[in-house]
Amino acid sequence: MDSVFGIILKVQSDTVGDTASTALLGKTMLDWVKLSLGENTPSVAIEYDRDIEIPAQAKHYADASKKYTVVLFSDTPLITLKTVTDAVAVAENGDHNVVKMTRGYVFRTAFLLSCEKLYTDNTHYFSEEDFIAADSPHNLALISDVMRNRILRYHCERGVKFSDLGTTTVEGDVVIAPGVEIGPQNILKGKTVVRDGAKLLYCNVIEDGIICEGAEINSSRIYRSYVGERTKAGPFAYIRPDSIIGPDCRIGDFVEIKKSIIGAGCKISHLSYVGDCEMGDGCNIGCGVVFVNYDGKDKFRSKVGNRVFVGSNSNIIAPVVLEDGAFVAAGSTLDRDVPAGNLAIARARQVNKPDWLGNKFAPKEEN
Repeated sequence: MDSVFGIILKVQSDTVGDTASTALLGKTMLDWVKLSLGENTPSVAIEYDRDIEIPAQAKHYADASKKYTVVLFSDTPLITLKTVTDAVAVAENGDHNVVKMTRGYVFRTAFLLSCEKLYTDNTHYFSEEDFIAADSPHNLALISDVMRNRILRYHCERGVKFSDLGTTTVEGDVVIAPGVEIGPQNILKGKTVVRDGAKLLYCNVIEDGIICEGAEINSSRIYRSYVGERTKAGPFAYIRPDSIIGPDCRIGDFVEIKKSIIGAGCKISHLSYVGDCEMGDGCNIGCGVVFVNYDGKDKFRSKVGNRVFVGSNSNIIAPVVLEDGAFVAAGSTLDRDVPAGNLAIARARQVNKPDWLGNKFAPKEEN
C-alpha cells in the first residue's frame, strides 16, 4: 500500500448527521475509515458534494507521485484494510484504470488526474459487510453491532476470555492483556487498560481506567482512575475521576471514592464516602463513614496516616489530619486533628430517661 494515496469523502446524512464526526465505539466514523487505509498510507478527508462527479472532486487532492488513489466514504466505517488491499490488487493485476467497489473506488492516479467522466467496465464486490452505509438509524445500529463484534473478536484472538460476547462492549482504544477474564454485561470505554490476571466479573462500567494485575472488579463504576494490583472493588463500588487505589485494597459495596489516594492494604468495606482524601497504608474505614469535604462553598482535603482505624458512622470534617495509628471511636464527628496513636471520641454522652412521658411504646395504666 506504499504506492497508494487515500481520499475520504465526508458524507452528511439527513438522518444520521455528520458521519465524519459521529462517534462509534470510542472513535469517529472518519477515524475508523482512516484505519482501513493503513498507517503508511497518506490520506486527506474532504467535504463531499453529491452534485459533483467523484473524479472532478477527487482529482484536485490526488498525489501524482502515487500509482493508485483510493476513494472511500466516511459513512462506511466497517471498511477494512483487507478489502482496500484486495481492491488495489484487482486494479494492479487486471491493469484497470478504475475499480469500483460497492461503495468506494480505486483509481490509477494518472487516469484520475486526466479523466473528466467516471467509467468502469464492472463493479467488483468484496466483503459486503464493509460497505454498510450509515444512512439511517437502523444501519447505524447495525454498524455499531458489527464493529462491536469485530473488536471482541480481535481481543478473543489474543487470548482475552469473555463469558458472554452478546452483552459485552469494548471500545476501539481499550487495551486488554491476554488471559484477562471478563464476565457478562461489561462496558469498557475510552483509554481503559486492563492488565494481566485481572478479572472483571458481572456488570461493570470502566471508562479511562487502569485496572492492574490480579485486580477483581464486580458490578462497579470506575472513571479515569487507577486500581492497584490484587485490589478488589465491588459490588456496587463507585470510583470517581482522579482516584488512585493502591494494591491489596478492599473497596466494598456501596463505597464511593472521589479524587482520593488510597494506600496499600486499606479496607473500606461498605457504605462509606471518601472524598478529597489522602490515605496511608493499612487503614480500616468502618461502615457508614463520611469524609465531609464540602462546606457549601469550598472543598477541603483530609489526610489520613498509616494504620488508622475509623469506626462506623463517623464523620471526618475536612480539613483534618489523622496521624499514624490514630483510632476514631464509632459515631464520632471530628473537626480537629488526631495525633499519632491517640483514641478520638467525639460524640455526646448517652443519657437514658426512664420516665419519658412521650414514649408511646411504654405500657399504659388502666383506669
